[in-house]
Amino acid sequence: MSAVSGGLAPAKRGPGAAGLLRPPTPARTVWPRVAEALGVALSPAVVAVVLRLRLMAPIDLPDPAMHTAYIVDPRDVYTRYAAVYAAAARLREGARVGFLVPARLAYLAFGAVHGFFVLRYAFALVAVVPVYLLLRRLYGPPAGVAGILIVLSSPVLVTAWGTDYPDSAVVSYALGAIACLAMPSLHWRRAWLAAGGLLLTLAIWSHGVAVPLAAATVAAYLGVRLVRERNGLILDLAVLAGAGAAITGILVVASAALLGHGNFITATWQAYRYMSQPAMVATAHSSSWRWAPYVAYLLVPPAVLGAFAATFIRRGGVPTPVLLVGVIAVFQLAAYAGLQFFGSVETLEQHYFSSTLWPSVLLVFAVTVAELALPLADRPLARWLPAAILLLVPLAYEADPHVPAFGWAPAGLVVALVIVVAALGARAAGRFTGRLAVALGSGIGLTALAGAALVLTVAPIPAHPELPGTLTGTGDPPPAYASALGGSSAIYIDTYQVSAEIPVFAGPATYQGEQLLIWWPVSQPGFPYREYAGMYHGMFNSLKSDPGDFTVADRNMLEQRQPAEVLLFATSDASFPAALRSLHAFRPDLMRTATLRSGPVILHVWLVRIGLYFHSHRSAAA
Repeated sequence: MSAVSGGLAPAKRGPGAAGLLRPPTPARTVWPRVAEALGVALSPAVVAVVLRLRLMAPIDLPDPAMHTAYIVDPRDVYTRYAAVYAAAARLREGARVGFLVPARLAYLAFGAVHGFFVLRYAFALVAVVPVYLLLRRLYGPPAGVAGILIVLSSPVLVTAWGTDYPDSAVVSYALGAIACLAMPSLHWRRAWLAAGGLLLTLAIWSHGVAVPLAAATVAAYLGVRLVRERNGLILDLAVLAGAGAAITGILVVASAALLGHGNFITATWQAYRYMSQPAMVATAHSSSWRWAPYVAYLLVPPAVLGAFAATFIRRGGVPTPVLLVGVIAVFQLAAYAGLQFFGSVETLEQHYFSSTLWPSVLLVFAVTVAELALPLADRPLARWLPAAILLLVPLAYEADPHVPAFGWAPAGLVVALVIVVAALGARAAGRFTGRLAVALGSGIGLTALAGAALVLTVAPIPAHPELPGTLTGTGDPPPAYASALGGSSAIYIDTYQVSAEIPVFAGPATYQGEQLLIWWPVSQPGFPYREYAGMYHGMFNSLKSDPGDFTVADRNMLEQRQPAEVLLFATSDASFPAALRSLHAFRPDLMRTATLRSGPVILHVWLVRIGLYFHSHRSAAA
């Protein structure tokens, strides 16, 4: 067996497989290839317009904005807070350089909002280009288009891309990496393998949750290679490791130059040790599994794997790339379930974490659809039916996006069963004798498959009583998957623009340790200022009362932290004069005021220097 894609043999099943051994493309066929490449490159923009994708997502936690602060002015974060953050590993956000380095470059080149969207477009291309090429080579161009639609219409990926939390990078890197590792190629097999190693390493340095994800991926790759093709395995593993080491070295230099801090490896390790302490685990990880049956979207991975098994079971000669994709998804799901239910990492109960499981799930789904559509492959019009269905199903949902809330039992399990049964039905339809019957049966099966998967993904979490030993439902809000297709992002874009202007208004620190605390209406229900507070690490740097209501706790915090400045912000500045007067014992000096606006979003900001603690001689020396 020939070694392809690091030992993966070229697939022989679909109409695209013959293209692996074709002679060089004649000049007269260059333009169709150029048009195809242009279509793939423009696909994120086209799909975003046609499906009206929500281009930004609501922020559930202040954590995304903590990363925005490093994008806008990373050196200021280290200057102001390096010492005070060190004890609790709060610099861990700055260590997520696989996301922050490209995000910082996009910000410097295009600004806050435009840079946000340029980077998301790049993330989308990192995901869809390898997926398209993989499916095209295995099954032909219609399967590649179907894969693009599956990826770009996923509510989970659309939501992940919608904030500055690093799962936005991990989902793209992981999807591209899996497709690269599975890529059948005669001439560029180790180049694809190196690309897979590079992307997996970028995912790891984007967020720690990608470590088990990458470990499961490499373990699955190793297992499949040991069973299917051992020739050249040692060298191929060296290529993987070498690519990872190379991109890590590049990130060290880039992080030092762009973020002002190159040693993200030590910071990552310190964060892991700190977050692994029992007291920290108790604040983030539920000790009970009782929350899980209320979260319907967690049934999507096992249901899609069930459909994959129903499609390929008893079929001889499953192509090695297809087998690898399926095994990777199984290993990743097992790793995440083990960490959640038998370990101490919130891999499934925190949607910022569980979203990173979706790349393998989407690729399994795409391969399943492509395999079920094989009976249509030799018909010029019918072979595009799966892509048409994958476009029409989200459009139909957008026409009436009102999926009722439900959990696992009984509705969730029924919908999950529909996914498996639909795959069996579409497979059976492929054996019909009449062409119309095959097209009709396959179309019905694929529609049910895509529709059930979408419903299971977007179903809201039903109301339930407080569950002992759980955090989900009583802490972080559920993900906004239901509004990812056809939802509006206007208010989120305006809010992001305003929040990104806050560090610019405050200005850079003038000496090391020049801390800035924030004062804002913390008592308002619903935490409406989470994006703004997150720019200064949420509650850690916040006074504990509303502006104007200066309490003993606030006084104690000022005396303990000794900040050089206090930044007040709110949608009204009515309470700010009283707040300024209440600081008289600390010799306050109003430095500047502003009203930050973007669309209907208005934020009043005041910067107050605390004369008692501001070190003017250090500032002059700097």
